[in-house]
Amino acid sequence: MSTEASAVRNGGYGYLGTDNIFKVANTEAEALKYSPTGKVVSFAGPHAYGNPVVPTGTGEYDQLAIKLHADGSLTESEGFTIPAHIAKVVKELQ
Repeated sequence: MSTEASAVRNGGYGYLGTDNIFKVANTEAEALKYSPTGKVVSFAGPHAYGNPVVPTGTGEYDQLAIKLHADGSLTESEGFTIPAHIAKVVKELQ
């Protein structure tokens, strides 16, 4: 899903939702509130609407819906490539 640049924020705290999808909140307290496991990690990258984002090159961003599977593998719901720095952060929640 394409997102306008004005919605993008940098930095926050990541957690896994009940569906094991990586989400990002603006504050640690907010991430802890929504994390069913109580585990959160610092996230330095851009995010919008609770999802990490990557630039499209057209001034907009693509939202990533990254799922962490029990075996430690990651998938993105629309087949977008998961950047290594984001994958590393998500795997810290395993």
